[in-house]
Amino acid sequence: MSILMAIPVLAIAVSGRTRIVLVNEAGRELRVLAARIPGEECVFEKVPVHGRVVCQGRANADGDLSVDLEFTDGSKAQMEAGTFVNPLFGLRGVATVNADGGIRLQED
Repeated sequence: MSILMAIPVLAIAVSGRTRIVLVNEAGRELRVLAARIPGEECVFEKVPVHGRVVCQGRANADGDLSVDLEFTDGSKAQMEAGTFVNPLFGLRGVATVNADGGIRLQED
């Protein structure tokens, strides 16, 4: 009987994880690509065009996914994905950073 009780607890503990694959389709290399959810930040350097990186963690509060970019010429951009993340449900998907400065998110 204890195994049957452990399965729902495990499912709840795992469900809040956030895993986002970030794809650089900005048309040029990124010196820095940073993704943030409440309580977690992933920072990647030298992300090539079409490059993919993975950000994983668990939100510690409600909030949105945001992405900061720094290009090799020193210019910067900050974007909000407009996607809600919270500690219970998390977020899983692929976020594509587009050349027009937007983010396209495809949730799993």
